[in-house]
Amino acid sequence: MRYGLISDIHGNLPALEQVLAALAEVEIDTYLCLGDIVGYGASPNECCEIIQDIGAICIRGNHEQAVLEPDMQDWFNPEARACLIWTRQQLSKTNTDFLAGLAPSAELSDVILCHGSIPDPDFYIISPPDAAPSLQAMSGPLAFFGHTHCAEWFVQEDDGGVPEQHSHPAGGACSVDTECKYLINPGAVGQPRDGNHQAAFAIYDTEARQVQLLRIDYDIAAAQEQMVAAGLPLGMIQRLSLGI
Repeated sequence: MRYGLISDIHGNLPALEQVLAALAEVEIDTYLCLGDIVGYGASPNECCEIIQDIGAICIRGNHEQAVLEPDMQDWFNPEARACLIWTRQQLSKTNTDFLAGLAPSAELSDVILCHGSIPDPDFYIISPPDAAPSLQAMSGPLAFFGHTHCAEWFVQEDDGGVPEQHSHPAGGACSVDTECKYLINPGAVGQPRDGNHQAAFAIYDTEARQVQLLRIDYDIAAAQEQMVAAGLPLGMIQRLSLGI
């Protein structure tokens, strides 16, 4: 079984289309989406529709939650808040209903899907101590998360010691040892923040027991032009070129 892993699309249609074109070349069996389909970018409806069309197993991110619950937008900085308000106004009822139906987490045999962390979908895992509660909550060897927009993994040996952090902004391969626990972030499709502006995604091959973190170029200028036309904040437009 080959899973295509995508997260943090954030309404960036050119990035999503490029990632899915790359995944189509390796015959993905099932797509897994770790949340934040919308927010920041200019194509929330199109991205929601594509995720539904490919039959992705999808969970809810904090941007979906904030679109559905306007009081949550006060937790965001002014530019992110402006994007949320715009996104809420643009979404069709069908796509709003789709987002409302997403669960905050999911389990597939021995794999857990979460957005921020297993105990808290809004929590940012950015260091080994941050990863520890999620690793402790895992009964199986593998979980996937998003939210930070950084491609990396954390691994904990079976003695339950301090997890090791492995950042891979240029891509990398993680072999899954069933004697360890792995918490893996494929990075962001639509707004990377690990210093690499390329769209991020991953492939989990269950037979090979390997997760490949991958990067690909996409038409950043097209995504930025769409955001300009939509009147979205300049800071969100500029950061796409920088990978921050």
